[in-house]
Amino acid sequence: MSNQITSPNTRARKKVFMVSGGAGRIICALPAFEKYLKTNGDNFYIVSQSGLEFFLGTEFQDIAFDPSQKGLFKNIIKPNDLINLEPYQEHGYYNQEKSLTEAFDKLINGTDSHGDLKKPKIILNKTEEINARETVAEAKKQQSKKHTIVIQPFGREGKAHEGGHIVDASSRSLSTDDYFYISNELRKKYNVISFTENRFDNDDNMYVDADLRHWSGIIEAADYFVGIDSCGQHMAYAFDKPGTVILGSTFAENITYPKHFNIVEKPNTPRTYSPIRIDGMDNELANRVNDTCMDFTRKEIEELTKNILKDINKKLGTSHVVNPSTLTPLNNPQKIKTKSKKSFDQLIDLTPKTKSKKSIDKVLEANSITS
Repeated sequence: MSNQITSPNTRARKKVFMVSGGAGRIICALPAFEKYLKTNGDNFYIVSQSGLEFFLGTEFQDIAFDPSQKGLFKNIIKPNDLINLEPYQEHGYYNQEKSLTEAFDKLINGTDSHGDLKKPKIILNKTEEINARETVAEAKKQQSKKHTIVIQPFGREGKAHEGGHIVDASSRSLSTDDYFYISNELRKKYNVISFTENRFDNDDNMYVDADLRHWSGIIEAADYFVGIDSCGQHMAYAFDKPGTVILGSTFAENITYPKHFNIVEKPNTPRTYSPIRIDGMDNELANRVNDTCMDFTRKEIEELTKNILKDINKKLGTSHVVNPSTLTPLNNPQKIKTKSKKSFDQLIDLTPKTKSKKSIDKVLEANSITS
C-alpha cells in the first residue's frame, strides 16, 4: 500500500455553481441544491450574485459565497469547475415545459425527473420570527381586522413616473390605480400590508421598512399573499401560505405554482414568450406584444378583485361571505399622491424590544414559536 499523498493537481475537481438574478431565483434554486447535496454531499460551492441571505441557516451557508469575496477566484473557482446556472436558457423552460425550479434541477442534477423536489426552505431565526409577528400584530392594531394580507403589487422593473404612476416595461407589475382598487377592497375585510418600495401619501395600507428576510417572516406570519411575478410569491410558497398571483407577460408554467396558488390573468389577451437573458431583437418584439398584458379594464379589475376575495374567503375559512355588490365601482379612480417623506406612525420599528422584562422563553411561547 502506498503512503503517497495525492497531489493537489490530480485531485478530483469540485463543482462551483454560479447563480445570478434576484432573490426569487435563489429561492427557486434551493430545492435542486438540496437534491444535489443529498446525492453528492457538500463537496461543491455556490457563488450567488444576489440573494446570499437566503442561504443563511441552511446546509449551504458555509459553502455559498458572494462574488465580492476576496480570494474567491484564486481559492475556490480556479482549482475547480465553474458551472453557470442560467435556467432561462434551458430548453424545457423557454418552451413552457419546466418551471424555474425544475430548470434549476435539470442544470444542477442533470435530470428530467422532478417529482422528488421539495419546497424551498427559508430558515428564519427567533429574532426574525418575533419581529415579523410584531409587525403583523401592529397591522391588526392599526386596521382592526382578524386576518392579514400581504400584497406585492410591483416588481423590480416597475418604475415610478410623474404623478406616481408605476410603469413596468416587462408588463409584470400592476398599475397604480389597480393596486389602489384591489387593496382598498381587501382592506374592507382584512388588514393589508404593502410589500413595496413605492409609497403614496393617501395609501392606507401599512408600510414596513424591512429587508427581504424580514419580508419572508412577515409573509410567514400573515394569513394570505396577493402578488405578481416577483420574489414574494416564492416566499409564500416556501411557507405554504395560500395566495393569488396576478400574471401579465410571463407564464404560470414557468414562474409560479399553479397547483398551490390561485392564478389570475387578463382574459383573451395574446402574449408571447420573451426570451429574457437570451435577448436579441426577439426579446424587444415580445415586450411590444405583451405591452398591455397588465392593463385591466374597469370590468376586468372588478372581476379580478371578486376572484381574489372569493379565494381568500375559501382558503381562510372566514365566517362572512363576500358580497360582490359591495365592491366600489371604478367610476372615479383614486387620485395618486406619491409619498415624498416617510411618516413615522406608518412605520414599525423592527428592532428587538430590549426593555421587555419577559424571558426569551416567555416571548417565544407568547408568539407560538418553538426553539
